[in-house]
Amino acid sequence: MLGEHIQEMRALEDEYWWFVARRRLALRLLDDAGLTSPVILDGGCGAGALLAELASRGRAYGADISASAVQTTRERGLGGLVQCDIQHAAFRAGSFDAVVLCDVLEHVEDDRGAVAEAARLLRPNGVLVITLPALGLLWSSHDEALGHQRRYGKRGARELVESAGLTVERLSFGLAVLFPLALIVRALQRLTTRLRRRPPETGIIRVPARVNRALVALMDLENAVIRRANLPIGVSLALVARKPGDDVRREG
Repeated sequence: MLGEHIQEMRALEDEYWWFVARRRLALRLLDDAGLTSPVILDGGCGAGALLAELASRGRAYGADISASAVQTTRERGLGGLVQCDIQHAAFRAGSFDAVVLCDVLEHVEDDRGAVAEAARLLRPNGVLVITLPALGLLWSSHDEALGHQRRYGKRGARELVESAGLTVERLSFGLAVLFPLALIVRALQRLTTRLRRRPPETGIIRVPARVNRALVALMDLENAVIRRANLPIGVSLALVARKPGDDVRREG
C-alpha cells in the first residue's frame, strides 16, 4: 500500500465505519474460534488499529512489507513488529495459534503462496481469519488506487484456502446491506474514470459523525448475523479456516 494511503488509514481507521466494521468482524470471528491466550500474527498490519485490539486477546505480533506502515504502527506504542513480505514471513513454522489477514491478499501478487505461508506459520488446530474484497463486478478505480490485484468470489476464496491444506469453518459475504448502493457507486466510478481519464482514486466517502455512528451500528447487527449464518451476497468476504489438528470443526 502506498505511503499516502497508510496515512489516510491512520487518520480514519479508529473511527470510520468501514474500518471499524471490518475490524470488529475479524475480531469476533477470532473470538468464536475458541483459542485460549493465543499467539497471533496480524499479517499486513497497516496502520495498526487491528493489532492494537488483537494485543488485548493474546500475544500479538504485526508484520507489513511497508516501512511506513511499521513506523506508523510503532507510533501507537505497539511492539512485536517486523517489516517483511507475508509471502515470505520472517517467522518460524508453527509460531502462531492464529493468523489474521484483514484485506491483505488482494494486494499480493501470489495470494496462493501467501496463504500457504500463513498455513506454515500456524500450529496444529491454529486458525486463519481472512477478509477480502468481493466480486469482480465491483472492480473500480478504488481498487486500482489501493493497488488491488483482484477481488474474490466465494468459490475462489474457498479453493485458495483449501489449496493450503486448511479446513474452511466459516465463509460469508459481508456488508450485504450496502451491496446495491456499492454496485451503483462502483459503476459510476468506472464510468467517470473512463470519461474524464482521471487517475484512480479511493472510494472512501467522508460522512457526518451521526451517519458514521449509524453505519457502525448497522454493521454490528450484520456482523452478529454473520457469526451465525453465511450471507449470500455482499461487498466483502469473511473466511475462517483451521489447520488440521485436534478437535477440528468443519463448516456446517
